[in-house]
Amino acid sequence: MKSIEGQLDIDLYTQRKDSTRVELKSSRPLRASKIFIGKSPEQVLSIIPMLYSICGVAQSRAALTAIEQNLSLSSTASLETARDMLVLVENAKEHLFRILTDWPRLFNLERNNNNLAYLGHLVNDFKFALFQKGDAFSLKSKLTVDIKKTDDLINELDQYLEKHIFGKAAKKWLEIKNIHDLHNWAQQCDCITAKSISTICDQGWASQGVTDCQQLPFLDEAYLLKQFNTQHSENFIAQPQLQGHCYETTTLTRQFDQPLIQSLFKEFHNTLITRWVARLVELANIPEQLRTMRQLLSKTASTDSTSNITKLQGVAQIEAARGRLIHRVNIEQGIISNYQILAPTEWNFHPQGLVAKSLGNLTSKHKDNDIEQLAHLIINSIDPCVGYKLRIHNA
Repeated sequence: MKSIEGQLDIDLYTQRKDSTRVELKSSRPLRASKIFIGKSPEQVLSIIPMLYSICGVAQSRAALTAIEQNLSLSSTASLETARDMLVLVENAKEHLFRILTDWPRLFNLERNNNNLAYLGHLVNDFKFALFQKGDAFSLKSKLTVDIKKTDDLINELDQYLEKHIFGKAAKKWLEIKNIHDLHNWAQQCDCITAKSISTICDQGWASQGVTDCQQLPFLDEAYLLKQFNTQHSENFIAQPQLQGHCYETTTLTRQFDQPLIQSLFKEFHNTLITRWVARLVELANIPEQLRTMRQLLSKTASTDSTSNITKLQGVAQIEAARGRLIHRVNIEQGIISNYQILAPTEWNFHPQGLVAKSLGNLTSKHKDNDIEQLAHLIINSIDPCVGYKLRIHNA
């Protein structure tokens, strides 16, 4: 039975000439944001965390930004920075949850549930360290930054990554610059992340899943408004394309310029190993990014100012864990008159998009169970925000 959040149905047909054919269908409820119509902005901001169990912080961040823009309101630089910190913390949580729950299953390893308790309170701990009563995403949010508590939380995250993910300090792990050093680390470390990379390399899967899908570029508000305002806007939200082409928006998109990712891309292109490692690179960078932003909070607290907002478009773009999240809102006389959400899953799991092309380039010369495991690995590396059902059909 499909969940209320919908499901992705992926059918993979193995062909005789070392290729596969892919059919991808989505039952995601893309009109769910219509429930916001007729409600006040404050009501919408209170509903969103309950409606979105996955990436709720990013959803709230995008909603608040779009609403403030439409109402010609503005937050202080400190508020913006603190909210951006929460998005990063949530991204870390989402990546960690996938690594600690999905990766053991994908590689037939034992899962250690004792490591998961930390993730349950991670985001809330940061909320209460940064905001009065933990209220980060309302029109009345107030900063009450506990510097020591915030620093302790960042250090705790850093130590958690060292113990459970990298086997060394994340900053030191980022010194790895090529596949040779990466493979050496993987053979010496006992973490699930290292075991996953060893398996991918040792099984000869690193070059699987290549695509010609390009990274999604910056989308200006004028272009987005044009798409959201047409009579075909629901088609754009369900199966987005840019000038007739499918694009990807993933951790690889964000980490594309990192030295290790550039090295892997030059050798393997945008294949399984490149995007698998991109998630780890992003995760390893988060503690230092948080420290930089926390320092910025200290500097701006005494000279805080608000930005001047003159636009009324109500469009917000946020980099959530799985890619670019876009909210568009219209407000008339204090009431929501229209609300549209374009999630990264719709770009990445377009019927002719990233996942379809990646899976379509799997070679059927592997054993059937290898093809199935490879398909699951590629889907996980791109990471939908809902469950999926994979079916393998032999020609």
